[in-house]
Amino acid sequence: MQALDDIWSSIKGNAKIRVKDPVIGAFVVSWVFCNWDKLTTLLWGVKTVDERVQDMVITMSLSNSISDLDLLALPLLLSLTYLFLFPWISLWVKRMQNGAVLSGHTHAVKLDIKRAEEQRELNKATLRADPGKEFLADEVKIDLQKEKNRLERRHKISEYIDNKNKAAKADADAKLAQAEKERIDLESKKLKEEVEKQRFESQTAIYKSTLASNRFPAAYQLMYFISQSLREDNIILSLDGLSNTAAALFGYTGAKEMMDDERFNNETLDDIKYLYQDYSFLAKRLDEIATNEHSDNEDLAGDILFEHLQGVIEKYPFDFLSDELLAEKIGEEIDVNGNDIIGSDELSGPMAETDTIFEEIELSVDGFNFNNVFEVSMSGYASGHHRKEPDIGGQDLDVKVVAICTPILGKFGLSKYKLKINGSARDYGDD
Repeated sequence: MQALDDIWSSIKGNAKIRVKDPVIGAFVVSWVFCNWDKLTTLLWGVKTVDERVQDMVITMSLSNSISDLDLLALPLLLSLTYLFLFPWISLWVKRMQNGAVLSGHTHAVKLDIKRAEEQRELNKATLRADPGKEFLADEVKIDLQKEKNRLERRHKISEYIDNKNKAAKADADAKLAQAEKERIDLESKKLKEEVEKQRFESQTAIYKSTLASNRFPAAYQLMYFISQSLREDNIILSLDGLSNTAAALFGYTGAKEMMDDERFNNETLDDIKYLYQDYSFLAKRLDEIATNEHSDNEDLAGDILFEHLQGVIEKYPFDFLSDELLAEKIGEEIDVNGNDIIGSDELSGPMAETDTIFEEIELSVDGFNFNNVFEVSMSGYASGHHRKEPDIGGQDLDVKVVAICTPILGKFGLSKYKLKINGSARDYGDD
């Protein structure tokens, strides 16, 4: 019998080890879960034991096990899920519970601390209740001192609040006074601005009146000269025709534009150096003026008006020239004043590079154009002798000059030219 017990113990131990194995144990549990109906029929079926065993053998045969998922496939799938997927799910759940677990632990710790503090207070109260303790008198003194300090702090706080309220009230009064002062200053400023505005408007009116008084004599004088010149040929123009003729002479589109121009006065007329003669513009405008007169005089025509304008302009100190003649006139004036170009600051640098004493300059007109301003382009060279050897010619200087005449009255009343000068030492190696 001892041998049988040993054999049974061995079998029992091995079976226990196998059941505890995670793989075998998981598979056995999964298989029992999936095939509980077969086991129930085997153990408690209505047939005889031999018939139930025979049915179990047939059910678990290889041919049936392939088609029956409950025998192998499903238990194996559940085992793998339990072994590999459930640990991760469990880990995720534990992580999700970390906050709650930590909060519970924190709450427990705080509760223990609270209990300990209350126990300490209870112990202190119990100790103080003992009349035999010597420190009770000192504790009463300490409590009285605390009460005294508390009253002193309250008094200081009250005093601080009172002082702060007084300071706030004083500050509010100061701001109110400042606001009132600013209001008075603002009203005074507005009143002063109103007075200045009225004074400005008065001065503007005077200025406009002065300008008008300057414009009208200048326009009237020009119209008078034109009228007198036409009367010599028994040609009479209306006031509108005379004013439009005078306006066309300076490039205005009409008499109103001329009369509205603040610059049209005797002072500006004196500042005009050249009057640009745009014959195409003048011919068209003068023809329109002559046509609008509806005169019976057959001599009234645009070319006749132009001839009389040429004679009238001779009474004024400026030259009435076409673009070509104007460019030639400016070129001659610049050539006469060549020494001023030689002595200009623009050429001082290039001259210093040549080591030459320049004595004369030769310039010729290259071209001209009238686009908002009248420009004349000239080029040439300056020559002279060597600085150290008077008998030896020095290095020439290439010079370019642009003369610019700016309209100062209408479109055609031009100012005296201003020069743009530049130059460079001539490089004989390029010849």
